[in-house]
Order: sequence, then structure tokens, then C-alpha cells
Amino acid sequence: MKKLLKRLTILLMLPGLSSCGDFLDKKSYTDYDKDVLTTPEGIEALLNGVYDIFQHTNYYGRNLLAYEAAKGNDFFVRVSSGNNFERENRYAESTSSSGAAEGLWLKIYSGIRTATDVLEAVPYVEGMDQKSLDRVAGEAHALRGLAYFDLMRLFAYPPRFSFPDGEEYNIGPTPGAYSLGVPILENMDMANNIFDYEVRRESAVTVYGYIEKDLLEARRLLSGTDSRQGHVNYVAVCGLLARMYLYMEQWDDAIIQGEEALKAAGGTYSMIPYGSWKTTYYKPFNSENIWELVYSLSDNNGGNSLNYLVRKPTYDNPGAENDGEVSQAIGYAAFGLFPATVDLLQSDPDDVRGYLVCDLGIANKDYKGLRKYVGETYHYVYNQPVIRLPEIYLTLAEAYLRKDGGSVTDAERYFDFVHGARTNSSGFSSHDISSALEEVLTERRKELMLEGHNYWDYFRRGETMKRPELLENANKITIAFGYGSSKNLARAQVIYPIPLSELEANKSIRDQQNPGYETYSEVYQTEN
Repeated sequence: MKKLLKRLTILLMLPGLSSCGDFLDKKSYTDYDKDVLTTPEGIEALLNGVYDIFQHTNYYGRNLLAYEAAKGNDFFVRVSSGNNFERENRYAESTSSSGAAEGLWLKIYSGIRTATDVLEAVPYVEGMDQKSLDRVAGEAHALRGLAYFDLMRLFAYPPRFSFPDGEEYNIGPTPGAYSLGVPILENMDMANNIFDYEVRRESAVTVYGYIEKDLLEARRLLSGTDSRQGHVNYVAVCGLLARMYLYMEQWDDAIIQGEEALKAAGGTYSMIPYGSWKTTYYKPFNSENIWELVYSLSDNNGGNSLNYLVRKPTYDNPGAENDGEVSQAIGYAAFGLFPATVDLLQSDPDDVRGYLVCDLGIANKDYKGLRKYVGETYHYVYNQPVIRLPEIYLTLAEAYLRKDGGSVTDAERYFDFVHGARTNSSGFSSHDISSALEEVLTERRKELMLEGHNYWDYFRRGETMKRPELLENANKITIAFGYGSSKNLARAQVIYPIPLSELEANKSIRDQQNPGYETYSEVYQTEN
């Protein structure tokens, strides 16, 4: 059994086994003659293979966003959902039953491996101008940096818990109990000969330093390059850096990167006008989407898409009598909105985001869903935004309020770009910093719902998150991330365990399981 799992883990790490379609003629050449990677066509194909991995169900195609939603306070998961994120919604993961953890771990490391392959191949490419080579390398650095960032969100604690200077570093069951990050694959030799190395989890500080280095190098290489639809660009990288610094609580750096993103964007991106938002917000490549993953009729996740998981198709005709009603009995409709979340979205009748609430189509239940993603041709064919303009505005608003000597004036200016576009009104209700911050965080929750932020926003801030009630699988109301609660986090399943298959495959990591989960030895009742 152990040998079989070892082979399975290594095989699944190969990018050649990760494809979900033919988007942009994606094909991994890793298993072919390496000479093909010296051609422009070969290196572009390998780079496209990284995007293919990001699109997969086990990453941005569903599982990353579904995990965040299941853990948060906006969605409950129905008991009859077919065990799709029921465990995560109950905070009931274990080392041997870890929900979607294994698929995420393997798929994200597959992306890291392939991006590293691209970077090592770039110096040997012939017949490609330097600007194009810089673009390829810049995209690979950005994708790898984001992949490590997502691994840290899923399998490690945020910086306030894991950094030695973090406010809650020493409040765990033992000092520094939450300090571990994830393993770093430094090069392709390590990736291809994994058993020749002692691959252990690095400290969170080390991993965040690696992420920062990757993203800064991506920013340098992508500066002045042309944007391509479906590909990460300079503006997106600046936005990702701002996101990372927000987690690290480096407010000034978040402001620098966020404002650089806006400066570089010029007039390329803009908030959707209030009057046309309901018919535009879900359109591919709309004016707010800085970087989105592209799906098509021939390249999509089908019944494994996020949209198929969270709701059924609806009539989407603003003003029509049947608007928001279920139009077809397909899809799992496994995720429902808490009634309090419905009230949050519809509390202001002038807020267009109330339109996102739709019927879930569950017999004898008045459950509501969220039509954040709309597949116009098929329910499961829609683009998946990774970073949008509103996130950058709200990151800047939060950073300005949290920085030393916080500036309500600057925060309000960025807040209004989003709030004004969605409500046709402007300004904070109060200019007290704490009240203004609460408004920014509420705006962020409404605007970025089901985009992979809300749960981790509570966690990174060290705040207590409360669900309004218990429905279906949701059996935990209070998730206490706040001061004094850190000793309990080790028993709270607030991050995934390192998957058992990884502990099977890698002896070096067996003593580095996350706090609160069974170790390898405890699972198998052995000392090895």
C-alpha cells in the first residue's frame, strides 16, 4: 500500500497528467525530448500547461474557491450534496479524511513543478526575442508565486500566527507551533529526483520570502510587455503583491503595489457603470477583470465546475417576472446562502449586488443561491477571474486605514470607487477609523463573495468569525481567530492537514503535520 501511494503521488505530480482540456493548444512536453523546449512553440506550450493546471477542478476551477466558501460564514453546504465539502463546512477534516486537501496539494505542486520547468528552459530557447522570453519567464514566476501563496493559505497559518514578530506567534499550544510553511521545490532536479533530497516544510517566513521574490521578479520581467487575454500581466502581478502584503500586514508596501497597479492600468480597466452592472458583471473580459482564466465549449470542467457545484441554472433577465428562478434541474446546488447573508446583500435596495441572490431550486426549501458566475451557453462554461479591479481598490482602502497614522481621506477615495459603482452613493457613514474600517471590510465581503477571500480575511486579521445559525452541515457557529484563542486553533481544523498520501510518499515530512491532526505515526500506530 505504501509503495503504491508513493508511486501515485509522484505520478500525479507530473504535469503531463494534469491537463483538463485543449485551451490555447496546451500540451505538456515534459515527457518528450527536452530539445523541443528550445523552440518558441515548445516553451509557449509548456507555459500554457501551467495555466491549464490553474484551470483544473482541483484548483481555481472549483476546489480552492469552494473550500473558502465552505469554511466561511456566507454559505452552508447541504447534507445531500454528495459529500462535496461537507467535511470542510463542518470543520471535521482529519489526516486520513481530509476532504479536497489531497487534490489541491497535488494539483498546486504540479503547477509549481511545471512553472519551474519553464523557468529552467527559458535560457535555452532559440529564435525568440528577449522581450518575449521575459514575458514567458515573468508569467511563470507570477504563477509559481501565486501557487505557493495559495498553498500557504490552505496548509499553513497566516503571518500574524506564523511569523516570529506576528501578534499571535507565541500564543499557540507551544511557542512557534504555527510557524511552518510548505516545502519549496527549488529546481527541476529536486522535482524529478525527489527521493534524493530531504524535502521538508520550510518556515512560513522563508516561504513568504520566496513568494515575494517570485512576484517581484515577475513584476520586473513583465514591465512594458503586452497583455494577453487569459494570461497574467504586469497590473495583475502588482495586485497580487498588494494581496500578499495585506496578509503580511505590510500596509505601506500594499499601498505602493496597489497604486502602482492603478497607475500602470491607466484607462485599461474601469468599474462597470451602475446602470449596466446586472447585464455585464459576468461577461468574459469585462472592464473590471484584470486577469481571468479562460474556458470554452471545448475546454471546461463540465459537471466538476464551481458553478455546477454551488447552484442550478437560473433565468437571468433583470426586471422579468421569472428573473432568478431556476431554469433547469441540473447541477448539485450544494451550497446555499445563509439567510443573514441574503439580508446583507439585499439590505440596501440600491445596491446592485442584491441581484446576485437567486433561487436554489431545492424542493420544500426556500434556500437561496449566489449567481456570481453565469454560463451563457452552458451552466459550466464561464471565465474565472483571479484578480479584479475592485479587490485592488478595497485593498488600498484597508491598507490606508491600518497604516500608522491611518488616512480616512485616502481610504474613502478608494472605497468610493467600489461602493459608488454598486450603490450610486458615496462616502463613509462615519469618519472614525474603526467605523470606516468596518465599512471597508463589509464592502470587501459583499464584493468578493465566492472569489476566495472572506474566510481567509477573517483568519489573516485574527478576528472571530461567526456564522449566523446552523443549517444542514454547518455545525460550528463560532470560529475564534481572535486574541487569546490561538491555543484552540490547533483543534479547530482551520487549515487542512498535510495529506496522508504526502506523508506516505515523503518520510522527511512525517514529523511536520499541522497541529491538531494525527501524525503519520498515530495513523499507523508506528514509530516510523
